[in-house]
Amino acid sequence: MFGWIVLFSILGSIGAIVLALNFINLGKKLQQSLVTYLVAYATGTLLAAASLGMIPTAVANSKFDVQGVMTYFLGGIIFFFILEKLIIWRHCHNFECEVTRASTGPIILIGDAFHNFVDGIVIASAFLLNFTLGIMVGLSVIAHEVPQEIGDLAILIDKGYSKKKAFLYNSLSGSTTIPAAIIGYFILETLTVLIPYVLAISAASFIYIALSDLTPELHEKTEFKQISRQVLLILAGIFTMVLIFLMKGNM
Repeated sequence: MFGWIVLFSILGSIGAIVLALNFINLGKKLQQSLVTYLVAYATGTLLAAASLGMIPTAVANSKFDVQGVMTYFLGGIIFFFILEKLIIWRHCHNFECEVTRASTGPIILIGDAFHNFVDGIVIASAFLLNFTLGIMVGLSVIAHEVPQEIGDLAILIDKGYSKKKAFLYNSLSGSTTIPAAIIGYFILETLTVLIPYVLAISAASFIYIALSDLTPELHEKTEFKQISRQVLLILAGIFTMVLIFLMKGNM
């Protein structure tokens, strides 16, 4: 299980950044279209992983302490709201993002490092409870990290960083997923009683990102054709998670 945790922490950090760099090299119009599709797909995966996988698994493994699990879930929502106010947590997915004067390169990188650290703990807690859940969560992390890293790279390049430096610095901040996953594994493997509640907070992060950061961006598109594509991609993201869940008996 440890190997899978490390693998998905690498794919969800360095792997996502490499993919993001390739997107940055595409034409602006094509980039914006693809990123919009990625955001819609990621929204579906995050919502499904949290509501169909993480929360039910947390409840089942807490001996059905529903109130306790949901209290941690609610606390997680409030925590991530406050966190967004304190550091750069907000997802930004293209060159059109509004960048305030306070949003300097170092602050962007600090926010990204913290966000990826949380992702590492999320991956570890999921795999420790259930292998299938770990796959669901790992794929969801990758899905939402790619558009996020595209936005981070875009901001850094807009701030005057070369593509090489932007990639290097973003890789360093993004790689916090890996030590976080390793640390999370060893701590939670010992304190197994905490895993359901950590998973509840992790589910809160997925729901918060999907509804607070990703969904509002999708609302910017108002044409029927664009809305139809978004709905189909959200459903595709949900279907991907459901398919993994249904394959549980074969894994």
